[in-house]
Amino acid sequence: MSGDPASELSAVEAMVVDWEHAGQERLARVRQVTERVAGLSVTEESGPVRVTVDSRGLPSDITLDESAKGRSMVEVSRLIMATLRQAQARLPELMERVAAEEGLAGDGVVSHLLDTARASFPEPDTAEPEPGSRRLEEDDFEGRTVFRHGD
Repeated sequence: MSGDPASELSAVEAMVVDWEHAGQERLARVRQVTERVAGLSVTEESGPVRVTVDSRGLPSDITLDESAKGRSMVEVSRLIMATLRQAQARLPELMERVAAEEGLAGDGVVSHLLDTARASFPEPDTAEPEPGSRRLEEDDFEGRTVFRHGD
């Protein structure tokens, strides 16, 4: 700085105004990203099942076609859940695309949003369960967990 208190004060004020302006611009861009992200939806299809989820990963539509009639309810339920997870797993990628389009892929607030989405909606586990195995089910009888073998 020049040593002149008035010009030094002027320079500091100009820097503060620039920071404020840059902060307001960034905030507006972050808002734009979050608004676009809030409007996202994803639809996935698997066999007779079609599932649409909103930006929070909640199902907004589940449709079964006529071919679901010939399948067991257990199989249809599994297909619904697998298709739901596939749709949810696509959300982080779409959110990243929105952030990149807005030029905020490296922004701290947006990065936190993306990290949260990745943690909430990981890639679905594609490993097949071992033959004859089943998930543990909770039985309300006396509040105990019951292990069931086979069907």
